[in-house]
Amino acid sequence: MSSPEPGTPARQRALELQRLLNAAAHAYYVLDAPLMEDPVYDRLYRELLELESAEPALRSPDSPTQRVGGPPAEGFRSVRHRIGLLSLDNAFNTTELEAWYARLLKVLDREPGTALPMVGELKIDGNALALSYEHGLLVRAATRGDGEQGEEITANVRTIGAVPLRLQLEPAPAWVEVRGEALIPDTTFAAINGERAARGEALFANPRNACAGTLRQLDPKVVAARRLDFFAYTLHLPEGEAPPSQWAALEWLRRAGFKVNPNAELLPDLQAVEGFFQRWDGGRRQLPYATDGVVVKLNDLALQDAAGFTQKAPRWAIALKYPAEEAPSRLLRLTCQVGRTGVVTPVAEFEPVALAGTSVSRATLHNADRLAELDLHAGDTVVVRKAGEIIPEVVRVLAELRPEAAQRLELPDQCPECGSELVREAGEAATRCVNSSCPAILRGALRHWVSKGALDVDGLGSKLIEQLVDRGLVGSIADLYRLDGAVLASLERMGSRSADNLVAALQASKTQPWHRQLYGLGIHHVGEVNAKALAAAFASAAELATAALDSPDVITAVFGIGAEIAQSLQQWFGTGANQRLLTELERLGFTLALSGEELEAQAQRSAAGSGPLSGQTLVLTGTLPSLSRSQAQALIEAAGGKVSGSVSKKTSYVVAGAEAGSKLSKAESLGVPVLSEAQLRDLVGALDG
Repeated sequence: MSSPEPGTPARQRALELQRLLNAAAHAYYVLDAPLMEDPVYDRLYRELLELESAEPALRSPDSPTQRVGGPPAEGFRSVRHRIGLLSLDNAFNTTELEAWYARLLKVLDREPGTALPMVGELKIDGNALALSYEHGLLVRAATRGDGEQGEEITANVRTIGAVPLRLQLEPAPAWVEVRGEALIPDTTFAAINGERAARGEALFANPRNACAGTLRQLDPKVVAARRLDFFAYTLHLPEGEAPPSQWAALEWLRRAGFKVNPNAELLPDLQAVEGFFQRWDGGRRQLPYATDGVVVKLNDLALQDAAGFTQKAPRWAIALKYPAEEAPSRLLRLTCQVGRTGVVTPVAEFEPVALAGTSVSRATLHNADRLAELDLHAGDTVVVRKAGEIIPEVVRVLAELRPEAAQRLELPDQCPECGSELVREAGEAATRCVNSSCPAILRGALRHWVSKGALDVDGLGSKLIEQLVDRGLVGSIADLYRLDGAVLASLERMGSRSADNLVAALQASKTQPWHRQLYGLGIHHVGEVNAKALAAAFASAAELATAALDSPDVITAVFGIGAEIAQSLQQWFGTGANQRLLTELERLGFTLALSGEELEAQAQRSAAGSGPLSGQTLVLTGTLPSLSRSQAQALIEAAGGKVSGSVSKKTSYVVAGAEAGSKLSKAESLGVPVLSEAQLRDLVGALDG
């Protein structure tokens, strides 16, 4: 079918209807100021729908009829975020807030007590979303996921009225990344649960869980029916186009058509932040949605850039949480769990209590010191809360309600799993079972090895691992790869097809990248982030073992890796059982090394490292005349140099552009050479022409 001419009455009417309906939706969902009655909106919407149905070429991506459309999806694809979604560090009282602020001043090289303007925002208890716009049009929406990649849920997010399908800006930027929180208001949540109860369906525990489950619905029509809301709070724009401050960024989002939480405040100093936090401790209970704290952000974006990030969170922002809801309960028993590293953790089991929308009946007590601090006795009444609204914890014991002659509770002397004597090293809080053959340690090691962040073996859950260990079929990680279909099929709830699929999944896991294998080994202090850093620096287990045993200082030279991790690696690789495990894995087909493609990329980087900036560390600050930040970094790395986010005595050069911040001042105070973009190009021999 040919497209209608631009000036035809049908196209003119369709454009007029789209404009009217989009304006009405923005007024209703974002401004809370309806422009027209519902019957009028419905009549205009039906007219537009009929026009577009008769002539599909009239249907544009930002038409209001496209908020809900298309058949249910078969699944969600994983997408990498253009800009990562880092989580925030938490503070649980004003003392921790003040400690964060003192660290921030130190990073920025400011005098203690310096007042820096900040923005206070409510911490909405919802689900973070990443929205991508190109030339003003919404092209992708994704969940947070692990911060680096999430699931694409664009069709579902289109149903949220507070999310503009097209930005209300002319001209629109080439691209913009918007971050915000999807949520279900309390009244909507109550209505959803009322409908589910009437249908005899299980009720959602709380609005946050309901929102998360809704966003992952395969049918957008189901999502639309649950009437999600959205608050925008962060944006990222092309180099040179960003507003100068967080406060200006919130205003930019409002002008672009987003719903921005109206309770944000510009706060001149830390005292004002504390007042903001205290006001909303009481005020939050009158809000129509759930909040669990406030978020504090440094207002000046140039100072944010100067403060930088840790591996997990920005240094320039923090979430200040409110004390969690508490409830009393009677202790039923004290049990102990043995983890994969042999750490024995006491667990309090008590009568179920409702907290933050869920039923809670057990909480970890962490270690023997915490157990002694609580002075826990059999039959005690304990006060329980959810730390950060998520993790149950025992806050205190109501000793005045203690039964007469109640026995004091302590950790056992022997491992509850294998009976071996427990050990507590001097200076350590943890009590451990040191028997490497302990079934609990083995089960934990196997669960960790097959977990999603490690080898990601589908079909090998905790119940099956318990059977394999209890029957003596598996005594190490390597034994998993000696299992055959017939043995697996003989286990409970395992048919021949499931057994064959598991064998195939185990064999496929041998091709997982080196950093996943390293993480899967379960070395103390080596998490996913550290495993990636170590795998990038040491191409194989053999290289890492040599460095750990012979040159630990080489390990601590890796960014983000400290002496504690180096010592842990030295202990692990120095243990005979672990050396034998690596040998067995290699015999079974594991390379325990970077793949050929990864080695080739590393070789290219190494070749680049022989350039004019080989061995040099540079810091970028300010806006360069013609190079974006990423282009400048690529230029430096191609010349063999490294780019760091902070200035120190070890910095070789600082490359400064317009509006350079505190990094330039620090470079000058330390005597670090400062380069312009032209001087950088001269240095790397990359002058145009």
